[in-house]
Amino acid sequence: MSSSDERRKGLRAMMPTQMLFNVLDNPAEYIRGQDSTVKRLAALDAEPMPKLKSESQIILARIDRKLSLILSILAESSTRKNYMNQALVQDVSEFGLSFGHYTDFPIGTYLEIGLVLPYTEGRLMDILGRVVRILPSAELPPQPVPSSTGERFVYGFEFTDILGSDQNEIVQWIFTKQREEIRRRREIF
Repeated sequence: MSSSDERRKGLRAMMPTQMLFNVLDNPAEYIRGQDSTVKRLAALDAEPMPKLKSESQIILARIDRKLSLILSILAESSTRKNYMNQALVQDVSEFGLSFGHYTDFPIGTYLEIGLVLPYTEGRLMDILGRVVRILPSAELPPQPVPSSTGERFVYGFEFTDILGSDQNEIVQWIFTKQREEIRRRREIF
């Protein structure tokens, strides 16, 4: 059994929600906000300090520069990335998700997505991945602006760069959804 077959058998949960995304020409274009932050802090530490009289002045000057950087980073993170597209997520697993859209993306297309799990207080997960399968679908709900062909597709999307904490949060959310479904089934019988 191939690894992609194993992944498809992972825990999945239905998740009808919106996702935001940008199409990337290649995965090297993807930059996670926190990675650039760490690089900028390291660059600040590497810069030579002006001649100061005492060790206290040097420490205070470094703190001042880092504080300015942290404030600018907080301002950037409050605005988040500028995602240009929206799609409808159908289901999610710890390895990927499926979503519906009118655009005909070829297999292998890289997307950076912003995903918010329902009931998670609006925290946006920043994820890189690629389209791994395409299925035409007539069951997708209509979107405001259909493509020129009017054909709708369901895409299988594999996560290629996701934080471990985000992956764990997805798994916890799936377990919660599965417990809710088991409770509902018990109430019916």
